[in-house]
Amino acid sequence: MNVFGSAGPASEDNRGSAYSVGLFLLCFAFSYLDRQIVSILVQPLKATLGLSDTQIGMLQGFSFTLCYATAGVVVARLVDRSNRVNIIAICVAIWACSTALCATAGSFSELLVWRAGTAIAEAALSPAVLSLLADLYAPRRLSRATGVFMLGPYIGSGAALTGGGALLGWLNQPGNDVLGATSMHAWQVVFLCVGLPGFLLAALVFFTVKEPSRREHAGGANAVDSDVAPPFSEVLRELFVRNRFCLPYFFGYACLIMFFYSFTAWFPTVLIRHFALEASYVGKVTGPIYMIGGVVGVLTAGLLVRRAKDAQALGTALKVAAYACTLLIPLALVTPLAPFSIAVTFYGLCAFAASIVMALAPIPLQIAIPNRMRGRSIALLVFMTNVIGGGVGPFAVGYISQSMADDQNGLGNSLAIVGTVSVALAAVLYSWATLAVGRSRVITTPAIKPVEQRHI
Repeated sequence: MNVFGSAGPASEDNRGSAYSVGLFLLCFAFSYLDRQIVSILVQPLKATLGLSDTQIGMLQGFSFTLCYATAGVVVARLVDRSNRVNIIAICVAIWACSTALCATAGSFSELLVWRAGTAIAEAALSPAVLSLLADLYAPRRLSRATGVFMLGPYIGSGAALTGGGALLGWLNQPGNDVLGATSMHAWQVVFLCVGLPGFLLAALVFFTVKEPSRREHAGGANAVDSDVAPPFSEVLRELFVRNRFCLPYFFGYACLIMFFYSFTAWFPTVLIRHFALEASYVGKVTGPIYMIGGVVGVLTAGLLVRRAKDAQALGTALKVAAYACTLLIPLALVTPLAPFSIAVTFYGLCAFAASIVMALAPIPLQIAIPNRMRGRSIALLVFMTNVIGGGVGPFAVGYISQSMADDQNGLGNSLAIVGTVSVALAAVLYSWATLAVGRSRVITTPAIKPVEQRHI
């Protein structure tokens, strides 16, 4: 029985809504913990399974994100039609199972299958939660709730680096009998430890969160009074004909994600290889600074947009994102090539600037797109950004690095190339999107009206 959550018009002031946002944040953090744990396990996986940099890039990049993005589009129609809380709970349980099963992999192909399972299940979380939050909060307050949820990638990725590195170090200590008693490798134990808690999260979502009523931000888009989700052709028309800022905005965010996934996947390995460091030490150093930078960036984004009026929230979000992408250009170039202390410090600054863009990314669709199109619109954004950005980025870094095998810092050079090009493109595209908002239909009224709710 669901005991928390609110479907009322003033739900943004309800403690149940705050509880729901907090629980969804925890789910998002665990999804990134499960996703990014491979970044600290690169060397153990290569030693045990004989993987190449290109294969590692596939595990963290194209194969994972292609499954993630494709599944997101498929499940998005359910998000627009069905009980979103139930969808979230089921998918959390599935990805927890898939992550734990990675511990049983004995080859690249087996690990690829279980990572694909994790990706497919995780795909439902963002469209479902972001659609749901837009039914709980008015446009001006929506940025704060979304910002809290968007802390997840930084908390989860930071925990993967810090906790994963610490766990690896503890398991490999002389005299530790855990590996001998279980006949497992350290990386297998790590996969089990990060996967199994997901079952508890799934139960908490299912039994304690209530599905809110679907509502429209009436002035922000063509209200969809019917409880029937419009066809996908109408979703595309809404996005790219009525809202012409969406095309550069989608591709700009894809370029930012290319930078983000490339750095989270490969930067720890750059430090491990270039400075001959242990994974446990690198995780202990980079995890906290990455987490702090990301959290501060998300909170900063929320404060900047909160000051804007509801009618200005869309343009403000895009403008702030464009500035943050511009700040990332020199950081992306210098960070992988700098001495250790400077590289780690700049990594935190990269997390700060990137988190501003990521925290604001869902806001335009949450505000400008009708309720029954929102889930598929967000899923399409996730599809494009993950296939183009998340898929190409880490794979390209691994591939270019492998082609620079004779270069002592080939991986660092490769990461600098991919990162700098991607954020430069993101800055240009976000600036274009900001200009295009003035020529598109603009939100003028923050009024909210209920839409009939259907359940599965």
